[in-house]
Amino acid sequence: MVCNLYYPFTTLGDPHGNIVIPLKDIISEVEKMHILEALEVTNWVKARAAKRLGISQSMLAYKIKKYEIIIKPRGGKEDEKDGKVN
Repeated sequence: MVCNLYYPFTTLGDPHGNIVIPLKDIISEVEKMHILEALEVTNWVKARAAKRLGISQSMLAYKIKKYEIIIKPRGGKEDEKDGKVN
């Protein structure tokens, strides 16, 4: 995954018509992108992603919940009859 730092943030306007992007929103988006990249690189193994990010597994779990990241299932084969994962 390539991190796109030009992600369209929700913006606010100031009285002079300038666009204002709160710093906390930028930091949150960059953090979320790095977490997603670490998860993809480690094939969605949370322990390895946490190590790669230099944070604990519990902190990674907290951030996954905070950013509402949906964890992709690993492995398993699709049953050809009904399309269910075994």
